[in-house]
Amino acid sequence: MGRKKWQIDQALKLWRVTHWAKRVAHRGPFRAATGMIASKDAFSASFVPVSEDIDVPSSVPLPRELLADFITRACNRTIIDFCPCRTGEGCEKYPRDMGCMLLGRGSMDVDPGVGHRATVEEALAYADRAIELGLLPLIGHIRIDRYVFGIKDYSKMLTICFCCRCCCVIRSEMKGLIGAFPDSIVRLEGVHVDVGEDCTGCGQCVSVCPIENISLENGIATIGDRCLGCGTCAGVCDNGQLSLVIEPDARLLEDIRRRVEAGVDIEK
Repeated sequence: MGRKKWQIDQALKLWRVTHWAKRVAHRGPFRAATGMIASKDAFSASFVPVSEDIDVPSSVPLPRELLADFITRACNRTIIDFCPCRTGEGCEKYPRDMGCMLLGRGSMDVDPGVGHRATVEEALAYADRAIELGLLPLIGHIRIDRYVFGIKDYSKMLTICFCCRCCCVIRSEMKGLIGAFPDSIVRLEGVHVDVGEDCTGCGQCVSVCPIENISLENGIATIGDRCLGCGTCAGVCDNGQLSLVIEPDARLLEDIRRRVEAGVDIEK
C-alpha cells in the first residue's frame, strides 16, 4: 500500500523547498540531483489547452477528448483527495480538495486515506469540474508522484494534474528547470500563441509566464521559442491580443501518446 496521509503531510512541511529547488536546478552542483526528478526520463508531460476561447479546427479532436482517451483506456483511475500544491501553498482561490488523477494499475497502490478509485464516468465528471473551475490539465509520466504517493511500478502509471496558476509547482518559477531540462515539459505539436496587431505592450503577459518566455520588443509582446502552450498569458490579457491557437493539421492525441506514454502501460 502507498504512503499514508500523515506521511505526505509531514513532507508538505518542506513545501517551500520546491521554490528554492526550481531556482537553482540549472546550476552545475544541483543539476544532477534535480535531474533525478526533472529530466525527460523522470518527467515527461504536456499541458492540455482547454480554454473555451480556443478555436478548435473541426479536423482536430477537442482537447477534452485527449483527457477522455487516457481516462477511458486506463484499467484503473484513482483521484487524489487533495492537491499537494494548493495544500502546500495554502491556496485561497481554488479548492484544495481537488487533487490530481492517477491512471493505470500503479494507481491501485494509493492508500485509501489519500485517494479513491473512480469509474470512467466519475473520472470524466471530475475532469469537467476541474476545467469549469479554471484549472489547467497536464498529462504526464511524473516520477516524483511515484515517491509522493508510494507507487511500486512507475511504468504502470500516468498522472493528470489539474493546475492553478497561483500555486501549481509546474506553473510558477519554471525558468530554471526548463532551461536545464527543456525536453521534460513540451508544448503539444500544432499549438502556439498568437500576438494580435493591436497589442499595447502593457506587460501583463510578461510577468505571468511561468518560464519567463515573453518579452516586450518595440512595445509589443514577443513569444520566445520555449512556450509550453499553457495559455496563461492569453488568460490574463485584458485587451484580448494574445490567443492560444490550434493548427488545422495538429495531431494532438498522437503527439502526447507518443511522448508521454512511451514505455508506459496504463491499460493492463
